[in-house]
Amino acid sequence: MSPKRWNKTLLMLGIFALALVFLTSVIAQDEAPDPGQPIKNLQFQSADIQSVLTFLADYGGVNVVVAPNVKGTVTIKLNDILWRTAMDIIGRTYGLAVVDESDGYLRVLPAEEYRKEVTQNEKHKKEQRDLVELETKIVRISNSTSGDIVKAVKTLMTDRGQVMSDDRSNSIVLQEVPSNIPVVLKYIAELDRPARQIKISTQLLEIFTEDLQELGISWGAEGTYTTESGRSYPQSAEVTDRVSDYAGAYRIMAMQAGWTVDAVVKSIVNSGKGKVIAHPEITTIDNKEARIQMGQKIPIKQFDESGNVVIIFEEVGTILRVTPHITAENQILMHLMPERSTYQFDPNGVIINTSNAETHVIVSNGQTAVIGGLTTQDEVESEIGVPFLKDIPILGMLFKYTNKRNETRDLVIFVTPTIVEEGLAMEG
Repeated sequence: MSPKRWNKTLLMLGIFALALVFLTSVIAQDEAPDPGQPIKNLQFQSADIQSVLTFLADYGGVNVVVAPNVKGTVTIKLNDILWRTAMDIIGRTYGLAVVDESDGYLRVLPAEEYRKEVTQNEKHKKEQRDLVELETKIVRISNSTSGDIVKAVKTLMTDRGQVMSDDRSNSIVLQEVPSNIPVVLKYIAELDRPARQIKISTQLLEIFTEDLQELGISWGAEGTYTTESGRSYPQSAEVTDRVSDYAGAYRIMAMQAGWTVDAVVKSIVNSGKGKVIAHPEITTIDNKEARIQMGQKIPIKQFDESGNVVIIFEEVGTILRVTPHITAENQILMHLMPERSTYQFDPNGVIINTSNAETHVIVSNGQTAVIGGLTTQDEVESEIGVPFLKDIPILGMLFKYTNKRNETRDLVIFVTPTIVEEGLAMEG
């Protein structure tokens, strides 16, 4: 048999095998194939690869263009396979690229040829960008600072593009190729959304440790918090009773709904054993630090490199830094950094005693976090003596004496974050 007749015979056998598979495996009871359903049995033995690809495209109801240099035979056996998955498997196995074109058809060509094509297209686009004239846009920022947004926008700029911040007008100046301008503008619009605001309400309560013991207040708490969904969370801590009827009990990480902060504070203040030293409120935006400081600035002498005396001022007192963040569940994650410091004079200068803490806590909107354990000790001198007699010059020394004692005071901080609704924020 001549080679020409042999090739014709093989072609007829391939067409016959393809028709047989189509009739037995795809079409059941004379119904049209459903492209969304997997092919139960897909089997080819040395079938022409272009015929197989055309068959799969017909099954999926799509147009296909196969490159002329895609040649060879296919031998596969697949069960319960989607037509497009089968086409991708053939492409990976036989070094082909199956490309979805934007016009709605499939294009099949050798993978190496496709990679070269993509590389050449990207090179051509880059050359076009290098030749095109840059476009300038000025974008005014309404809800943020232009300097913050510029840092993020730089990652989207092309090699020729430039972005600058004009702090005076709070605007961004863009110089970019025209094709990339819409992408950058959309990104800026997403970043320049109005930031949510959180009101931070705090109460700073100072209690003398000795009085705390007299009251019988022990650092403990108990109770049950029930969420809106009905789930209950018991809250308890170890409590040590010093007296049978103590004035109050607290030490909770997050005071839940129904536990009134003011009632706890008043039970201490009204007894004369403590005092509210401040009740500041401050509003900040999401993820921005709010800082509350009460105290003094102490001048401290230092020497610069030339030996000149330089006076700097150190803040001493109570400082609370709060960085709130609204989570996806509308809860508030707070980064709390309380600090309390005192100072005393020393022959060598000024000694600053500092106690601080740092923690993260999650509370619901309007709930309260409590910070305790910031303790300071002061040496107090008081004059005690017989009235009138102790005031007599010289002789009065016999009727009085000086009492020195150390006073220990605890600072308790209640922090309540509340999300400011958009309508209220705009009115304010």
